[in-house]
Amino acid sequence: MINLPFMQAWLPEPEPEFEPGTAEISWRDGKLHLLADLADDEVITSASAHQQRLWEMGDVVELFIQRAGEECYDEYQISPNGMTLALRYPDISCVEGVRKGTRRIEEFFSELLAETSTWKTNLGWGVSISVPLAYCQGDRVRLSCGRYDAASGRIPIISSTSPHLVRDFHRPQDWREIILMEG
Repeated sequence: MINLPFMQAWLPEPEPEFEPGTAEISWRDGKLHLLADLADDEVITSASAHQQRLWEMGDVVELFIQRAGEECYDEYQISPNGMTLALRYPDISCVEGVRKGTRRIEEFFSELLAETSTWKTNLGWGVSISVPLAYCQGDRVRLSCGRYDAASGRIPIISSTSPHLVRDFHRPQDWREIILMEG
């Protein structure tokens, strides 16, 4: 099991509105498990269906997974009300195409194979995601968790469990590399 704090490594100091959170990652029974605990003064989302642009609709947690040495990667998002978005990018150029408007995000929709749940806590909210992977114990995997902390009247405060040098979650070279081991 690995415990990772959410941070804003691209900044010399966290933004004043930054709220802490932690991500606990484990591997068992052929699944990667994420358990996130997020402090949040105002848990909000306007998400009303799966496969929406959740990061534009309020609070969201994102999980990025890539087998070490491969170009493709998966992104799973979950909002506080349990709405999900699953994407599979063949490589980073696809993300750049979406940003530039030359590609549509719908091209990268993926079937959500993960089991997910969310709940409110006294201090914010929590997330559980269990993703079945066709990986084996001992495989090397890059992963990262991102967070959009939305609130009324301000742009979302983003944070990540990875030491990103710039404000961009889609930088696999910055993600944590782990070896899958039961536990």
